[in-house]
Amino acid sequence: MNRRSFLKASSALPLALALPGTMAQALSKSRNTIVVIDGISAASDAGGLSATMKGLIRLGVPISCIVETAHPEAGPLRADHPVSTLLRDMRDRLPGLIDLLPVLPDLARRTTHFQARDAYDAQHRLFDALWGDREGQSAGFRPRAAACDMSENALPPTGVRTSGIRNVLMRPPAAASAAVQSQAWDNGVVRLIGGKRVQLTDAATQLQNDPANPGERVLYLSATDLAALPDAELPDLAAQFANAVMQPDGDTWVSPILASDVQFRDAYSYNRKMALHFMATPGSSAVERAILTDFRLDLLNAGLPSSFGEAVETGQTDRDGTGYWIDIQRTKAVLPILPVQHYLAGSATLDPAALNADRNSFGMGVEFRPRSTAHAAGITEDNTMVVPAEIIRDPAQLAELDRGEYGTEDFTVLISDQVLQNAPQRKILKQALLSLADDGITRPVTLPEYVRGITLSDAYLNHFRRTAAYAGRALGSDRAQGRQSHAQLMDDAKTAWRYFEKWTNRRTGLCPATVNFSGSGSTLHEAVTMWDVGSHINALVAANELSLITDKAFQTAIRKILPNIAGRKSQGRLLPQGWIATDKIKWGVKDFDGCDAGRLMAALYNLDTHSATKDRAEPTVRSWDLDKVIKDGVIYNVTDGIETTTYRSHCAHYAAWAFRTWGLEVRSPYEVFDGKSETDGRIALLEAGGHIGPMGAEPLLLEAIELGMSPESEYLADVLFAAQLEEYDETGNLTCVSEGPIDRAPWFTYQGIQFDAPGRIWATDTVASLPEHRSPEFRKKNHVVSSKAAYLWAAYKNHDYCDLLVDYVRERARTDNGFASSIYRETGKATATYADINTNAIILQSIAQIMRNAESQ
Repeated sequence: MNRRSFLKASSALPLALALPGTMAQALSKSRNTIVVIDGISAASDAGGLSATMKGLIRLGVPISCIVETAHPEAGPLRADHPVSTLLRDMRDRLPGLIDLLPVLPDLARRTTHFQARDAYDAQHRLFDALWGDREGQSAGFRPRAAACDMSENALPPTGVRTSGIRNVLMRPPAAASAAVQSQAWDNGVVRLIGGKRVQLTDAATQLQNDPANPGERVLYLSATDLAALPDAELPDLAAQFANAVMQPDGDTWVSPILASDVQFRDAYSYNRKMALHFMATPGSSAVERAILTDFRLDLLNAGLPSSFGEAVETGQTDRDGTGYWIDIQRTKAVLPILPVQHYLAGSATLDPAALNADRNSFGMGVEFRPRSTAHAAGITEDNTMVVPAEIIRDPAQLAELDRGEYGTEDFTVLISDQVLQNAPQRKILKQALLSLADDGITRPVTLPEYVRGITLSDAYLNHFRRTAAYAGRALGSDRAQGRQSHAQLMDDAKTAWRYFEKWTNRRTGLCPATVNFSGSGSTLHEAVTMWDVGSHINALVAANELSLITDKAFQTAIRKILPNIAGRKSQGRLLPQGWIATDKIKWGVKDFDGCDAGRLMAALYNLDTHSATKDRAEPTVRSWDLDKVIKDGVIYNVTDGIETTTYRSHCAHYAAWAFRTWGLEVRSPYEVFDGKSETDGRIALLEAGGHIGPMGAEPLLLEAIELGMSPESEYLADVLFAAQLEEYDETGNLTCVSEGPIDRAPWFTYQGIQFDAPGRIWATDTVASLPEHRSPEFRKKNHVVSSKAAYLWAAYKNHDYCDLLVDYVRERARTDNGFASSIYRETGKATATYADINTNAIILQSIAQIMRNAESQ
């Protein structure tokens, strides 16, 4: 099949009709023109559409139909609707003249994964609307173009390639026009932005004023406008419109094309992939396997690489059948053998970790649907790739392979080893495959190369896949408390408690935020936030649980603290203060911090449910006007009387859960799972986290030991742990990121994994959010192992890596004044003369939780 016959098999017919006789020789420039009927829906008039479409086609103008499968008043478009019957019949009879485009309205605002998901789901909606459950659905029709709405700052539409969509029309708003812009991406996707909205009744005048240029022209007719015109007039109006469209302008001739055909009618270097894969019949003999291997090597020498695996079956439904697990990261074998993955209806998909035996790699499940039926291609809700395939199981099908019309679609050829049993059959197959590959646009590849070539890749998907690949490696052990003995942990608890014993102000009962005990004296940072006070309260609860203090001492400490956090009234609201002084009674600012308040609320709930202090905190909490800083479910900060949202913060989820324990309804930016599959929900969560900033252990793991782990935080913890474990496996460096103080400027950093960054980036940020605090140089110099986070991980997950972290911190960060805050990874030295309240409080909390974990087993 050469390039000329390829074009003929796809959609060259409109071009031939549009360019009579010698016009192509006389004119020197071509102008691709796409005529679109927009807004076809259940509300459309089938008679008017039929008259218009036939009038255009009669004069050689192909039509790209944008099909809205749902209408706000008329409802969904169904297969028995006259409009569906019209589109189905015309497309089946005139495949080179009618294009059917699904609508992905928000495509320009969607990230890569959700573009792919939208494309897959939109195909399903289109098939259901036009063909329903009919057998023989349109002889393998799958859209190669789609439409979306205009949007500023549009994201590249590269995710649609997995569904076979190569061209995207970004349509202008109704009754508006915009100059056409053409964009192309390396993965073979083209987007045409804009176009001209025209009326059938005044086309000649409108198109006459349309300035000529050698690029594409996109003309949009409205199905709604057509319905308002008399059916009897539509054929003549359509003919007038067609003549106006076809009219050359100066030395420019018109090439009317379908939206699907843009790429190989212009300088986009169009190409498609043909994956060649052989299947071995179960129980095949050594001789049959040898024949298959020899034939594949023969094909490879002829420029036709292939892959191999056990036989798979294509099921009758979208979730029935078998497929393969493809390593999309690093498989480079010339003749790869692929593991079979089962997709049986009603059964669970195999765990990616089980299929991904090699650590530090990731992959994707692939299943197949016959090209002869209108099954959707692309990414399913469980992140499986559905691929259209020509399936050759019998020698009689070899002639069909050579006669097949493959148009512009990427496709796979699955060949059973049973068609290779004699030399004539192998010769016929080889010749057919060589013919398919010899058209100037087809690139033969193995199935893994095919999948890797069209699969999605961005920062969020990489984190998702890495986490899946490390699921098995990250599993915890069944041991009660890891390698940590009871005696070791109690020694650690006593070390952490020394910070409070030594530095708590006897009069106020409050403890300073940080202490620098370098040099001859000690420098105390006397101001504490409500976060710090919450940590102090939790430290007291843990110390009592660990028998480091008696009930009486615990109660006395709480009686001193509570009056100091009674709050301050400002702007008619009594709220806990942004910060207070630890060396003064009831002294502090009027500001309010919603995240810090969340930490305090969690601690007060912990206090209120403790047997020794039951209901002590409730009067204080009920006295605050917290409902007055919650708007539309979002907690607001108040600084100098000005309110700012807390919503774009990793503490917002933790704070929401803490507020809810006191009956206050608050929304969280993490809660994106509703209505989504597990995969879609997790990727949406990674995107939400990426928009916020680096993700560290706090307050992520605090939620686990204080409030119970939510599904959202549980998954984010899996992602963070897998990344730290992967870093250790690759480099041997221990990574344990969180927020906390360091002993030099800028004194406090937020450290974590950056979800929206390519690769595995341990990012930093600071309160000042200065660019230099995010630089690679700053990160390298100030990357630390967080002492408190090491114990948090040990409390949350019983894993050898957590034991390594605790051992590392115990060895380097113990001081006479509690645990040092951090250990610099570059030097291995701790902030030996610098300790803080949160580090030592959280270590106490964590040890108490580890003890509880041991007792519960």
